[in-house]
Amino acid sequence: MAGAGTTSACDDHLDELAISIQSRFEGLSPPSDCCIFTVPERLRRKNEEAYTPYIIAIGPYHHLNPSLMPMEDLKLRYLQNFLQHNQNYRLKDYIEKVNSWEGEARNCYDKQIGLNSDQFAEMMLLDGIFVIQLFLMCRYHQRRLPNDRIFSNHQMSTVVRRDMALLENQMPFFVVQRLFEMAFKTHRPPMLELLELVWSFFGPIIWKKNLPKLVMESEVKHFVHAISLSFWPSVREVPNERSKEMKFSPSATELVAAGVKLRRGESKCLLDIEFENGVLDIPCLIPDELKESYFRNIIAFEQFYWENKYLTEYFAFMEHLVESPGDADLLINKAIIENWLSNKEAAVRKINTISREALLSSNYHFHSLCDKLNKHCQRHYNKWKATFKRDYCSNPWVVISVIGAVVLLLLTVAQTVLSALSLK
Repeated sequence: MAGAGTTSACDDHLDELAISIQSRFEGLSPPSDCCIFTVPERLRRKNEEAYTPYIIAIGPYHHLNPSLMPMEDLKLRYLQNFLQHNQNYRLKDYIEKVNSWEGEARNCYDKQIGLNSDQFAEMMLLDGIFVIQLFLMCRYHQRRLPNDRIFSNHQMSTVVRRDMALLENQMPFFVVQRLFEMAFKTHRPPMLELLELVWSFFGPIIWKKNLPKLVMESEVKHFVHAISLSFWPSVREVPNERSKEMKFSPSATELVAAGVKLRRGESKCLLDIEFENGVLDIPCLIPDELKESYFRNIIAFEQFYWENKYLTEYFAFMEHLVESPGDADLLINKAIIENWLSNKEAAVRKINTISREALLSSNYHFHSLCDKLNKHCQRHYNKWKATFKRDYCSNPWVVISVIGAVVLLLLTVAQTVLSALSLK
């Protein structure tokens, strides 16, 4: 009987646990279109500052950071200026609209936001109008406020642009888009007009003057998403079963030793690396502190959102290409790397840590390229030819000596042959 009582008590406990778990089902949000993520610790610990805003918070993740609060007054001034120039709707109308998007906006974040409905709506409205005003002031100087804190100081505008390109400092693009459409109903599609303003503002990051077709055709989720699309290669291979074995490139020193000629590529896209007829074309890379922040945040975004992790794989490729200061020196001399850092060692460390701890896709973008480079280096003829050029064709006097030796050898052979024939 004691055993039966114990069994019954155990069943009751399991029933209670099951009921407790089931009751929590009701509190779950519906499947979300999550696109704004917190940076994983494995990436963050490599460079904490690269993911942290310096002066302004956009969205909820850094909203209550005391060091960023001074910029909240500027957001209010921008909202006031916005309402003065756009009187089709009252402030109440904008609040009502933003409030109706709350659930959709919250679902874009990868963790729950500890703000009530009013606080969330106020944050989204202030941040959304702020970025719209910022884009307009960047393009149209006459819209700027007198003694504007951002545009009167070049360094300040650079830092704001940098902060707005952080993964944890994003707001859903659809909120900005809908606010923009409410205020500016132009003859052109409002979405296209807004993307052009975004492109104009982030131009110093993107290095592309024209708005790429890929961005226009994509459902942009936020600013990091838009910037990441600008780094996609011009030609994207169709996924197949080629990536059975992950292969990386030999180092720059090894490539040159095997006769590969390094050349600065003309493409503005970092991923447009080509190897044809013994020439490796690599677009220019500038590994400074500011661009490192952009690169790291795009890579963090790729870890969650993309099947193809293009920028992650680019830096994995470069990490194996630049393994030592000697490798960096080769690329710097060819202007493939513009080193704005203190020395070659700093450039190597920067390149080798940007994608460290990041996961690659199963369909490594540079698989075919690395396969070509490895096969080239494995051919003994290529190494022999490169060694011959280096040792015997390095300067005119060596070339003359080699030619003289060859001529002397040929004359000696000819004389021997003639002597042998005369004996007959």
